[in-house]
Amino acid sequence: MIRIPAGPFTRGCDADVDEDCEDDETPARVITLREFWIDRLEVTLNDYADCVDQGRCGPIQLGACAVYDGGAFRRGAPLDPAYLQGPLPVTCVSWAEARGYCRAQRKRLPSEAEWEKAARGIDRRRYPWGDWAPSCVEANVFDCTGLPEPVGGHPFGASPYGALDMAGNVWEWTEDWYGERYYARARRRDPQGPSGGRVRVVRGGSFYDDEFATRASYRYGITPHSRINFLGFRCARSSAPR
Repeated sequence: MIRIPAGPFTRGCDADVDEDCEDDETPARVITLREFWIDRLEVTLNDYADCVDQGRCGPIQLGACAVYDGGAFRRGAPLDPAYLQGPLPVTCVSWAEARGYCRAQRKRLPSEAEWEKAARGIDRRRYPWGDWAPSCVEANVFDCTGLPEPVGGHPFGASPYGALDMAGNVWEWTEDWYGERYYARARRRDPQGPSGGRVRVVRGGSFYDDEFATRASYRYGITPHSRINFLGFRCARSSAPR
């Protein structure tokens, strides 16, 4: 895991440095977070399989997974065998299953604010690596492979703290409920998201997404029971790992 030091950062999209801001990414504000730790890599199929083998996680329900074929979602459609290789990020897990895995590791899902700070640092950059649009060097994005890749394969796309794949590869669940206007009323210290909602925040974009959705400030909401072939997660914790 990687230590993210306590302190302020600018959360949200600042129109002075990003012309693609959407309403739910604004206003950009300086907020302060406690120190926390976050996984350097996305959780892999091997990681999740170990948890299942130990009886601490339920098996992946591939028959309930929505598989996106570039035009539509097809529930239970066969997955390309490339999705099922051990070092790839685990997908087709619901929010509760992702949360359960993290808890089994004595961790938790990151808050939305924690995820964004880990992805972009404190200098308001558009992407984990800087302000230039992604190529297949920095991230696994649209028009690269068309499939998820083994985690950690894009070291030139590392965040300022050294976290990998925080843009592209697979979307990542966070702990928070999604609120379209939440930023305008959120507290300035350790915000935890709205108290309720219909969808949970996902971040980072995937191998299906272009430079717009892989920006560090971009937000999207997905119903927590969803299992999708481009949606995975990583874990966080509030204290140093032992």
